[in-house]
Amino acid sequence: MSWTLFRWTWRLESPLFVGASPAGSLNRCRLYVPSRALWGALTAELARRLANAFPSYETEGTALHENARFTYLFPAECDGKHWRAWLPRYEESDGLVWRREDRPDGRHDQLTNRQMRMRFLDARPGTAIDPDSDSAEEGSLRETECVLPQWRNNESPVAFVGYVFLKQDLPELHDLTDLFLGGDTRYGLGRLRRLDMTPASEVFGVGVSLNQEAPVVQSGHLLAHARPADHVPEIVGSQELLAGWDRTKADPFRKVSETPLWTPGSRVRDGRVAGWAIEEDGIWTLAGGAQ
Repeated sequence: MSWTLFRWTWRLESPLFVGASPAGSLNRCRLYVPSRALWGALTAELARRLANAFPSYETEGTALHENARFTYLFPAECDGKHWRAWLPRYEESDGLVWRREDRPDGRHDQLTNRQMRMRFLDARPGTAIDPDSDSAEEGSLRETECVLPQWRNNESPVAFVGYVFLKQDLPELHDLTDLFLGGDTRYGLGRLRRLDMTPASEVFGVGVSLNQEAPVVQSGHLLAHARPADHVPEIVGSQELLAGWDRTKADPFRKVSETPLWTPGSRVRDGRVAGWAIEEDGIWTLAGGAQ
């Protein structure tokens, strides 16, 4: 069994909301797109395009699970010629920081998580309307963070970069160039336009194994949520529980994992490298011991 690897770039055409744990009345937004959110958006778009009657979301979603694996999408900016992704990384002295993929060791170029959020996040106010009084419902005032289509520091376009592994060719995936992703897409949020999809041999500069049941990334730091393992060396980072919606099931709300997962940016201590298999929902699982 062999996988084919592609790198793809999606330019953000409208504000994007990918939900994280809220903080009071603030609906917080992630700075990256998890594979599961990407899979859901692709499933919806392909099912609607291929449908003669009611879209078969479950059929298309299952086909994608069987024949494709996705990395997370990370924010990127253009350096004039190439789109360069900003990647998270935990440092023991600085906590969570962001570094551009072409400057992985450039500490003087890194941004703190707060600086990164300030560069391309904004908040949209909103409230629920009481139908009886046709006025704002008491206690419903809130704000929702969104990724802006332009970087604040230089007003250049924001894009998201990631990788897709294909077990067999999916022409309909190659043909798809527009996508609505995340929350409130009915109101125009989350529109992305694909700029390119080119063959690749690495994932953000690290090696991959394509001849196994699931693709394996050889990396010392995590670029997706990852399941804890008893036999992995110590990991530096943070953990969180993940849950989400699956409208094809009788109980649509489900946990992605029963135990907390390591978050993107976490890393194996002492710079060691481990093999991480990419599961159907994009979660990484230890596939081999660290080196």
